[in-house]
Amino acid sequence: MREYTTKDIDHRFSLLDRYERRCIIRFLRESEEGQVSIGDVVSHLRKQDSTADERDEVAIDLRHIHLPELATIEAVEYDSASETVRYGGDELVEALLETTPETDAPDS
Repeated sequence: MREYTTKDIDHRFSLLDRYERRCIIRFLRESEEGQVSIGDVVSHLRKQDSTADERDEVAIDLRHIHLPELATIEAVEYDSASETVRYGGDELVEALLETTPETDAPDS
């Protein structure tokens, strides 16, 4: 495993403090295709959170909040032209997710 600074570790913890980001990474990791359409990610997030009423809100948050945040550590690669996203991998994120149980979406 590569060496991470305290700042790197703190950043990864802060990224994974959001249920949606953990859900996105798990979904992308389990994808057999390698890259996934934004629509598939949005559909997956909506299935995980029964309180997500607005498809547009989920898609907007994905494009403007969650994917850019995950891209800061190169955990995801987002191609806006093809509207696809791919998991880039991160050893520390992997280790953190392996030790974090999957949970239901928090009540909004």
